[in-house]
Parts: sequence; C-alpha cells; structure tokens
Amino acid sequence: MSTRREIDLDQDRSVKSSFNRDVAWNQMDLSTYWQSNYREPHGDDLSFIAMIGAFMVDHLQGRTDLRGVDVGTGANLYPAFSMLPFCSALTLIDLSPSSIDWLTRELGGSLAAWLPFWDEFAKIPAYAAAGPLHEAVRARARIEIERASVFDLPGEQWDVGTMFFVAESISGDRAEFRAALARFIRALRPGAPFAVAFMENSEGWRVGDQDFPAVAVSISDVVASMPFCTQLHQVKRLSAAEKPIRPGYTGMILACGIKRSTES
Repeated sequence: MSTRREIDLDQDRSVKSSFNRDVAWNQMDLSTYWQSNYREPHGDDLSFIAMIGAFMVDHLQGRTDLRGVDVGTGANLYPAFSMLPFCSALTLIDLSPSSIDWLTRELGGSLAAWLPFWDEFAKIPAYAAAGPLHEAVRARARIEIERASVFDLPGEQWDVGTMFFVAESISGDRAEFRAALARFIRALRPGAPFAVAFMENSEGWRVGDQDFPAVAVSISDVVASMPFCTQLHQVKRLSAAEKPIRPGYTGMILACGIKRSTES
C-alpha cells in the first residue's frame, strides 16, 4: 500500500509496532486518502517528478519496449507515469482489494485529476513526446493491475521499477522494511533502473479513523538497507516544509539506482 500525506493526525497518537500481516489494509479509506494527498499536487511531489523524470531519461532514452512495475501503488499514480514513455507493458501491484478496485476505476476514467502531474513530466521532452496523458496510458503501454504482496514478488521479472512510500510504511518491524526493499530489487532484472521513495523518521500514520504502522528511517538507513546488488546513482532528501504530517516525520527521501548483475 502506497502511503503519503495523511489527514487528521494527532502528534501523540503514534502506532505501536505491528507486522504487515496484522494490518487491515482493505479497510483503508482510499477516497479520503486521495483527497488529502493528490487532489492537488504538492511541491514535494513536483520536485520528485523532476528528479525521477531526469533519471529515467538518462538511463532509458530511446527505449519503448520495456516491462515496468510499480509496487504498492495505492492511490498514487505518478511513480508509474514516470515509466510510461519507455514501456510497452506496465504492472501496478497492490495487496489491498480496495486499492485494486480504486485503481481499476481511476485508470478507466478521464485521468483529469492527474494532468498537473503529467504536465510536470511533460516539461521533459521524452515525456512530452509520449503525448497527452490519456494517450500515453491507453496507447503506449499495456497496463495491468495485479493483487500481490511485495514479499511474494517473483525474481527478475521487470526492466524498470518504482516503489514509493511503501517499504517503511507497511510494517512497524525494521526487518520487514529491509525485506520489502530487498524483494522489490530482486524482482528487477539486472541492469534495471529503479526509483524508491521513503517518509523520513515516520513513526506511524493515520487515514480517517484508522492507524497504520511505520518504521522510522533516515537517509543513512535507506543507503545501508539497499541490497548489495544495487548501485545508487542519487539519494535526495527533501526537508519537511509544512506542518509535520506524521509523528516524527521530517521529510522525504528519493533514491535512484540500477540493479546490478549479481545478488551475491
């Protein structure tokens, strides 16, 4: 489940540590979550889009035949959009049936709410060349929505991948944070570019009346937790510019890199 800017969050109501399997993900209010996070684009999202787009172009310019994956999509589509110009097939993966239903409806609609995000990508020529968003989504890449856990991803299936606000936000257990990151990387083929994002120092989060767990991670934790088979090209931190959106939250981290040819 992708996680971002939560609403109605009391600073003294952090979540006790819990395992991913203990969380009722299907009860998450996706409509409330989307309204709070993506109804209007925020500056940190737009900054991430510029960084991701530049990284993807640097490593994938001229490719249009790749298989891409976004893991834990939830109600956030812009990480998946970062791969559209370069892919002939794109898989969106989420564990929650409610998220699968939401994504199916959203991708079958007008996509008008996502135009500001695509407009930011389109400042980069490779994305502008992909055409309007509805054309890029419906004509350039075959998009599939799949229900699965990050912990059960198959090995070496995809040529490029993204995973935003997932590994640190699906469990209160640090070992599961590292395992989620490792399984995502394992699912990529050697040479695959990837972009992963994290909420820095999050201690838990809330949507509506439901609490969710998190692992508090720093930029050094992110770097240290990357599997040996990765080569990081950039790690960027955006400081929290507004009122904290979670207990402990201090900013966002973006890491972009390449899956190397060996996992040993």
